[in-house]
Amino acid sequence: MRYVALVLCLISVSECARILGIFHLPGKSHYAAGNTMMKILAERGHDVTLISPFKEKNPPKNFRDVVLTPEAPKEKFDFFNFNVHPLLQSYIYSVQTSPILNATLSHPEFKRFLESKQKFDLVLMEYFFSDALKYLGVYFNAPVIVYSALDANSWINPSVANPMPVSYVQDLLASSDVLSFPSRLERTFMYVCNSLIRNFLYLPIQDKLVKEHFPGAPDIDEYFNNAALMLLNADVSVNAPIPKVPAMVDIGGFHIKPTKPLPKDLQDVLDKAVNGVVYFSMGSNLQSAQMPKKTLAALLAAFSKLKETVLWKWEEDNLPGKPDNVIIRKWLPQNDVFAHKNVKLFITHGGIFSTMEAVYHGIPCLAFPIFGDQVLNAQRASETGYARWMKFHEITEEKVLSEIDEILNNPKYSENVKARSRIMLDKPISPADRLVFWVEYVIRHKGADHLRVAGLELTWYQYLLVDVIFFVAICSVMFVLFVKYVLCYLFSICRKSNSKLKTQ
Repeated sequence: MRYVALVLCLISVSECARILGIFHLPGKSHYAAGNTMMKILAERGHDVTLISPFKEKNPPKNFRDVVLTPEAPKEKFDFFNFNVHPLLQSYIYSVQTSPILNATLSHPEFKRFLESKQKFDLVLMEYFFSDALKYLGVYFNAPVIVYSALDANSWINPSVANPMPVSYVQDLLASSDVLSFPSRLERTFMYVCNSLIRNFLYLPIQDKLVKEHFPGAPDIDEYFNNAALMLLNADVSVNAPIPKVPAMVDIGGFHIKPTKPLPKDLQDVLDKAVNGVVYFSMGSNLQSAQMPKKTLAALLAAFSKLKETVLWKWEEDNLPGKPDNVIIRKWLPQNDVFAHKNVKLFITHGGIFSTMEAVYHGIPCLAFPIFGDQVLNAQRASETGYARWMKFHEITEEKVLSEIDEILNNPKYSENVKARSRIMLDKPISPADRLVFWVEYVIRHKGADHLRVAGLELTWYQYLLVDVIFFVAICSVMFVLFVKYVLCYLFSICRKSNSKLKTQ
């Protein structure tokens, strides 16, 4: 309790700071995270400015928006058929995210914002293949805190020189047997390939972007490692325990707020669901209405055979073929729905925000992961014993019914998720308070350089010991050649001696 009191005192007496947040991605979940973080900081008395594609409808005091309205996409991306290997995803992201960054840096509102010559004490940016944004720390002469929606991985680790032993750390590559030789070999190959993609393809693209929009900017190598702190949307109750340097701080669950009363019509639906409720949502970026017809038909057929009520986040007015036990809504207050006693199962895409909310409320899951970290999240949940999962393109009526039946009728899933919920809740301070404390810590200590590890002073080939391995290899070859030469020399002497003896 003394520790909690001390932390809260430090939070309350901290001076008001001017904080710039930049969450440039057009995805609603990314904006929601940034908006929540900045509102938390504003409510603690800080003066915050949020740069994003969306506008806050009810901004608190000290909160300002810089809205970068994006151009409407020419066509919708089909996430449901985005079924590629994580290594190929890394390549796609490293190349295809640059147009989004370019649109941000060239947006008229962003240009006007820069021209206003404002001063900031801290820059808080989201990382998603967006190292170019670290230059804003140089531009505003302010410390940079990087937020990642994912746990530590091979793409963000280099920013703070965080170690990544691929022998057991999965990165974004899901594997049924983490410690097996094939899994370790695959992770090693992916780690090397990601390093090559980052250093020889991705970073040059980021460097070019910065120099196009900020003439005279230094090379990206000079500010690539300027992050004072990295905030990770991770929690040991959900994510696997892995090594992290002091400059990495877990704040998973910061977005979870105290529950509010449900709208009356929704409250009535859940109260009347005496057989229980199965809640189904594919998140904010994936639209259920866009899923393949074959998959949709399989889900409808499976749901029609359940005695439970199915509450489905469906983005259109009508759902053709909807069974009577299926209730659709375009939007649902998910966190508040989870708090209802009749909710027994959450069917999800495996997104980390939704997974954390389900664990927080003790709701077991059935996951249909699509891309990115979703497969790893689903697999981790399955291994931990509070979920089951299947590949989205393998969905059939029979498989869905079988999985739902297993989760609802086997008490281990409910018991395991409640155990994980207790782990998530067992903290000295809340994730939101932890977020505030570390942001203010960096400001108080003017960048907190004492958190930087010596690995940041090494080049990538020094960090990976490429030069040492090369030196040892050369020395080994030279030693072998030397031994061979000596043996050949001695052998030749022996032959000459033998020849002389025979002559005599």
